Amino acid sequence: MTENQQRLGIKSRNERADVPGKFTDLILKASEQSGQKVIVLVDEYDKPILDNIDDPERAAELREGLKNLYSVLKGQDANLQFVFMTGVSKFSKVSLFIGLNQLHDITLHEGYATICGYTQHDLETTFAGYLAGVDWAQLKTWYNGYQFIGEAVYNPYDILLLISGNRRYRNYWFETGNPSFLIKLFQQKAYFLPDPEQLEVSVAKSLSTAFGESKRLSK
Repeated sequence: MTENQQRLGIKSRNERADVPGKFTDLILKASEQSGQKVIVLVDEYDKPILDNIDDPERAAELREGLKNLYSVLKGQDANLQFVFMTGVSKFSKVSLFIGLNQLHDITLHEGYATICGYTQHDLETTFAGYLAGVDWAQLKTWYNGYQFIGEAVYNPYDILLLISGNRRYRNYWFETGNPSFLIKLFQQKAYFLPDPEQLEVSVAKSLSTAFGESKRLSK
């Protein structure tokens, strides 16, 4: 908050203000200074909680802190043009966004199905020069097939890494998006998992298995 105040040349009304107070000043002063309403973008709104998912007391403490932070958006509604928030987990408006009842969850909205990925059309037009002569069937097997009710899309970061890596097919999604909070939950709750230590599979085999499961789950 302080860095953004400095970047925009905004001076807080109270230098000792807490984080929600600084957030309020940031929105209010930015609107006054520009004469326009403010756009707020929040990426990974749930990260502090997920990073401490194995410590319930700390996670609950952070949840309360985030409640106070996000409640600022409700109070500054008149000065906001648009708010866009992304996260990994699903939190109810009661548990985290109390008072912020104007939020609209678009996760499974058909109209926004392609907002978080590349479509086939994107690759055949915008990326045509980088993917000339590519085996489309192989590309789809590796990086296409996830969807949010609607058209299936390609993982964008995987496509970029594929292009920059001379078209070497790798499990880029696991390297860049390992859901560590799920692993913590497995360890904490002692869920039963088959022992994988003696199991060896090729990359192609593991891919075909995962791809088959994703297709079944998507139907």
